[in-house]
Amino acid sequence: MTRAHGNVSRRWWQRKPLTPDQALGWLELRHLFIGQCLVLALHLLWMPIWLALPALLAALWRFQQLRARVPRAGILLRLAAVCLVAAGLFLEYGQMLRLEAMIGLLVGIYLLKLLETDSLRDGRVVCGLGFVVLASAFLHDQGPVMAAAAILAAGWLIGGLVLIAGARRSGEALRETCWLMGLSLPLMLGLFVLFPRLPPLWNVPQLEEATTGLTDSVSPGDIAALGRSDELAFRARFDGALPAASERYWRVYTLSLFDGVRWSRASPDRLQSALGGPASRYAVRGRGVDGGSPRHRYELLLEPDPRPWRPSLGAPLSSDQEARYLVDGTLEGMSSLNTRALLKLSSSGQPPLAAPQWMQRLDLLLPEDGNLRARAFARDLMHQAGGDPQGFLRLLFQHFHRQPYHYTLTPPRLEGMNRVDDFLFDSLQGYCTHYASTTVFLARAAGIPARMVAGYLGGEAQGGAASGERELSIRQYDAHAWVEVFHGGRWHRFDPTAAVAPERIAQGALSLQGQPGFMADAGLRAFTLNNSMLRDLRRQWERFEYRWQRSVVGFRLEQQRSLWQRMFGEFRWEWLVWGVLGLLACVVLVGAVLVLWSGREVTTHAGVRAYRRLAKRLERSGLGPGPGEAPGSHLRRVARLQPENVKELLQLSEVVEQWIYNDDAQEGASHTGGSSSRSMRRQWSALCRKLS
Repeated sequence: MTRAHGNVSRRWWQRKPLTPDQALGWLELRHLFIGQCLVLALHLLWMPIWLALPALLAALWRFQQLRARVPRAGILLRLAAVCLVAAGLFLEYGQMLRLEAMIGLLVGIYLLKLLETDSLRDGRVVCGLGFVVLASAFLHDQGPVMAAAAILAAGWLIGGLVLIAGARRSGEALRETCWLMGLSLPLMLGLFVLFPRLPPLWNVPQLEEATTGLTDSVSPGDIAALGRSDELAFRARFDGALPAASERYWRVYTLSLFDGVRWSRASPDRLQSALGGPASRYAVRGRGVDGGSPRHRYELLLEPDPRPWRPSLGAPLSSDQEARYLVDGTLEGMSSLNTRALLKLSSSGQPPLAAPQWMQRLDLLLPEDGNLRARAFARDLMHQAGGDPQGFLRLLFQHFHRQPYHYTLTPPRLEGMNRVDDFLFDSLQGYCTHYASTTVFLARAAGIPARMVAGYLGGEAQGGAASGERELSIRQYDAHAWVEVFHGGRWHRFDPTAAVAPERIAQGALSLQGQPGFMADAGLRAFTLNNSMLRDLRRQWERFEYRWQRSVVGFRLEQQRSLWQRMFGEFRWEWLVWGVLGLLACVVLVGAVLVLWSGREVTTHAGVRAYRRLAKRLERSGLGPGPGEAPGSHLRRVARLQPENVKELLQLSEVVEQWIYNDDAQEGASHTGGSSSRSMRRQWSALCRKLS
């Protein structure tokens, strides 16, 4: 079926030909393509790099079409391009229901939209879709760099809308864009402070990205691999002074089960399935538990992590968010972290107090066979200690200290089911996990309940004591493992690493600098450790990131209430509502005043303004324009009345008519940066000076 358009027959899939005033030109298409590149750049760190290929091919096709070298992209070509992008995302992620794949499909459709962008309306659609794709970039990151890049990209998209609306050159569009964004800034800041910070109505699915950090099972050497990374694990800001370096044991979880090779967690679900009883026997859900008076109060800025664990300085006691407090001292959030998050905690700084009988029996379990030499060694040490657990630990500490054990990130590989024997008597080289796992094995073999704790030790202080800084940055290379043993009716922390490498406890992980493998995956960032200026810049940037997250991204209802209380002494919802309404009323009023004040000049042509100044001058001589008289007609009439100035006045009439009415001159000015307009302005000024 065809439809007639004039003398041309069109099929149903063919679009109506565009008139020149409806079609996009080179300037607008170039601006739209650069805007696509800016928006795409916000995603490329997290999305497949090949997504840049559809953008380049679509732009190449569209610009070749503008030069009449290729036809318009038909519907079959556009559908094929979308299908290819979808197929590539499916091969990349294995399914299309993952959030990354859906974001990638949205980005791909946005990039391919340029293939069918011919009219001004299409250009507006591309800009509108660009804002949606731009907003989705905050699902990846909400840091200050992303925010600054998003503002730049948003400004470019607004500039595209200004060009499509009729701006004749890029400079004019830039000025108008800055004006519009400047007008919107007070409204944005006001709404940020005043608009109620409501909780989200739904949760965004977690982006399944590769993460670096502790896992729920550990074998000797696993934590050593984290020494290769300098990625941030979390930041901490204390209400009081920083704890001593030797007290910064950030526990994440405990490992109680050993199969001869790996240590693993005894999760509450696993314990309940094996031992029975209510769930509250193994974990308590709430905002706090009984465990004595808190020793430390601090705020954590946690990095995104699909795992639910929350670090704490010793046993956690309370938090500002609902969480699960496990009986072994582990703190779990109610969900994984999609983005950076703030968490306020108080903790004891010591191991947990609780140790029911079932837990003591659990922390005595060992495989039935294997590591016979280590078992005999443990019994011998216990015999020397006279059955005293504390004496046993003292003798074990002396053994590690006096024998030629070596603390290294690159220990020899241990295999088989006698790995404790191999490390204890043969290799004598290992990382914290080797010493901790061996100690737990020996303690259990001697009849002492013991378990391994995985977490972080240390943290880099931000600033010095003189400046009153109370912040720590904890990185993946700070990962550590230590031991908790039960005797005398309570748990005690025991760190065998202190016997072999006491500098690791006193100075933190940076004492390992120079060892093979330390920060091997950090690349150029490792160079900042040896350069004081770069190290200070890095610290300043991390402090800025922390304050950004705390004051901007983490600005919640509690912070909003606190701000209002500091400003007005109390918080009332009705004040907040009236504040929002008042802000909107002020914005409308200011906008109306600006429009009324600036409207006269915005719509006035430069040539009209120049003619008006000359007309006022002539009016003083009684030669002003008549009602409805055009500028050129007026000047030619005056020329007949002033023979001495006839040449100048006739030339002025030609210049003003060309300046105001000649569209070709205006088009030339738009493409040459206004050179034609400036030439006419100079010519006009010269002729006006010649008038007597």
